[in-house]
Amino acid sequence: MMENTAVSFPDPTPQSNPQHPDTTTIPSRALPWEKASRQWIPKRIAQWVFGAPLAPSEQEWLQVTDALWQGDEAMDKVVAWMFESNPGQRKRQFDQALMRGIESVADAPAELKAFFQHIDQDPDWLDRDLMEEGIGASHFAGDVAFYVLRDMALMGGYAYFNTLNQALAMTGALSKKTSLRLGETGKWLNDVTEPGGLDRFGEGFITTIRVRMVHALVRRNLNTKPQWQHEKWGLPINQMDMLATYLAFGPVTLMGVRMFGVPVTPGQSKAVMHMWRYIGWLLGVDEQWLALTERDGLRKLYHTFLTHNVPDEKIRFLGEALRDEPLTRRMPGLESKPGLTRVLRKYHYHKHISNSALILGPLQRKQLGMPLLALPWYPVVSAPLRLAQHLYHRMRGRTARALFAERLRERQIRLLDAYFDGEEKDIIQPGADHPAHVS
Repeated sequence: MMENTAVSFPDPTPQSNPQHPDTTTIPSRALPWEKASRQWIPKRIAQWVFGAPLAPSEQEWLQVTDALWQGDEAMDKVVAWMFESNPGQRKRQFDQALMRGIESVADAPAELKAFFQHIDQDPDWLDRDLMEEGIGASHFAGDVAFYVLRDMALMGGYAYFNTLNQALAMTGALSKKTSLRLGETGKWLNDVTEPGGLDRFGEGFITTIRVRMVHALVRRNLNTKPQWQHEKWGLPINQMDMLATYLAFGPVTLMGVRMFGVPVTPGQSKAVMHMWRYIGWLLGVDEQWLALTERDGLRKLYHTFLTHNVPDEKIRFLGEALRDEPLTRRMPGLESKPGLTRVLRKYHYHKHISNSALILGPLQRKQLGMPLLALPWYPVVSAPLRLAQHLYHRMRGRTARALFAERLRERQIRLLDAYFDGEEKDIIQPGADHPAHVS
């Protein structure tokens, strides 16, 4: 299948000096101010929906475009220290501090101490009780959360947030099995939404910091490659890219699950956004960009969208690979029933296409290689039934709601079995050919 085939694209025009790009210019990926400032939603409606005009102010736009040159200063310092001498040994020191605490590292260097003292201390605004409420609220989405992540955030992201595709291409994601990439993301998502998962030594906390390290290693590697076009894309995995990624799991998910019939109360929205604010902070997103509310997050996401004006052929390759992923998906328990497996694979193929049809316009469908006339039949058919199910369990009381949430959570976890295809469930493990590999 396509997702298992290594593909190479022509190298873009090299930078004249990739290690010292001109950071005083605005990367061409961003729309010009004249277009970015366009208010295409009446201000009164935008104020009601988003709490402010949707388009950025001139000052906000300057901050957005400046952020295209900004990475993750705290983790970038750790990576720079790591590569000063014996990266493998220093990476092991980092892993030890992450798993067992900085106190366990004998004569810990100042760079490690500074980083772990920062992340070991909760930010002043963090309310752990509210965060745990957000974790519990996220379980009510069940498998719908993964539909939103896969079919809306990821598929839509390939087209609407297309600059992110450049780093994906250079890290080998175009030739990596799509189901495994989905499984790795799902594993991390389950880790951070496990009760206690965001405690200091919880699995979600640890995997999030590992993801942050991978991002910093990739940024360091790509930043020196002549194929990376700084004048077009800015810094690899910059603050705007990290912001768009984190917001895909917060406000986008909340908006998306409602489309599938999952009711979200204002209290649940507040708790989930608080949870993702902390996760974004752990991932290295600067505090000024962390969304306080759902509508604040959607407005910030729109501002990042305005910086992704570089569509190319990678959109179609990634879109077709994700589109066709269900056709080779493992069906746990049906190994001896090939006929039923084929039917279910076809069903999932068309179901995921119908989910994506909710958010893709004709241009995006063409770019992604999606059927132009696909209809969102699955959300339309399933949403009323799902809504009725949720309302029924709400009326039955707290115990019934808790048991219902537990069943939905079990569905989320079972989904991973199909995506890992029998392989060990883990987040990304960079191989020797990956930019984040450290030996």
